[in-house]
Amino acid sequence: MKNQTTRRQARPRCIRTALHTAFLIPVLAVWILSCTTDHVPPGDHPDAEKYQRIVTRFMEAGASGVSVTVRSPKGIWQGAGGYADKGKGITMSPENTLRIGSMSKVFTAVTILRLHEEGRLSITDKISQYLPAEVTSRIANAGQATIEQCLNHTSGVREYLGDETIEGIASGRIVKYSAAQNLALVYDKPADFPLGKGNYCNTNYLLLSEIIRTVTGKSAYHVVREKTIGPLGLRNTSASVVLPASLTQSYFETDGAMQEVTWVDNNAVGGEGQLDGGMISTSGDVAAFLEALLTGKILSPASLALMQTYLDIDPGTLPDELKYYKQYGLGLMKIETDHGTAIGHDGHVYGFVGKVFYLPEHQTTIAILLNGWSPSSVAVLNAKSTFNLLF
Repeated sequence: MKNQTTRRQARPRCIRTALHTAFLIPVLAVWILSCTTDHVPPGDHPDAEKYQRIVTRFMEAGASGVSVTVRSPKGIWQGAGGYADKGKGITMSPENTLRIGSMSKVFTAVTILRLHEEGRLSITDKISQYLPAEVTSRIANAGQATIEQCLNHTSGVREYLGDETIEGIASGRIVKYSAAQNLALVYDKPADFPLGKGNYCNTNYLLLSEIIRTVTGKSAYHVVREKTIGPLGLRNTSASVVLPASLTQSYFETDGAMQEVTWVDNNAVGGEGQLDGGMISTSGDVAAFLEALLTGKILSPASLALMQTYLDIDPGTLPDELKYYKQYGLGLMKIETDHGTAIGHDGHVYGFVGKVFYLPEHQTTIAILLNGWSPSSVAVLNAKSTFNLLF
């Protein structure tokens, strides 16, 4: 045990700088899930050969493991490659769950809008109507910011995932902080932007998590399960501090080698109410969720229209490979691919990265989840040309 501890303390020194770079780059009645397509065995899907190219592309880039789901009018295709646990030689399968990072924000936004529909809050309300003064008075801009401004990242509040926080996670000083504990990290510090302006900021969704808890009197994770996961029958999706047995290990490339960093991910987003990026799912579940949302099966038309009230993303805040990311709504990203508009969200958590997008012109959804961060595999994930492999 002593040797194991020594190794764990040594690892952050090797990966700290790389983790910092990778984590900050990304910016960004009972319902029944009515599937318009039927599940088709992967090999029998008419476009199986096309879609398999996506898995192949990631494996050629050295991905440790990848899970892909495509939903289209022709059916549902799922594929996987690499390993869920490299040390034990366990191969990745579509049934494996992975952390979905900021794709959690879509679930959070839907939960807020469900509460809006129920009259338990209004997105135009100031967050200070729901959070205590001892919180809002100590977070710059929080006294005047609205729920909507948190949803679309225009509150201007300070990003809690700064250098000091990432250092704390990598060193093991910050372990499974709750939403409330992470909010305290920005107490009495200046805002990043004036109210009404801003850039992608995870703190916004921690504030929303606390609002959900305050309004309902239940944990934010419980409410997300109640409002989204349960009604949609997403059996492989988890909003909880309890880790499912199906969760894969995670990996991070440092000095050309993939290191296992599962403990870093668990420390970073393992706490209660981490609705900025703490959820766990499969590519199949997140694809089904996004398709149901954007085809009107979850929210009312009015609420869905609110979610799709977009603001332009300043291209100066994006790396060159993501310039096709154009707008942000209420928990939704809008991008322009070579095959038309796509709506969805990215997700990055140290060793887990991925994205889920719906292309309305083609009625097609793609979800890609990776359990390893490396420059080469993330380059494939970010490339606009990856969407071309659908066609």
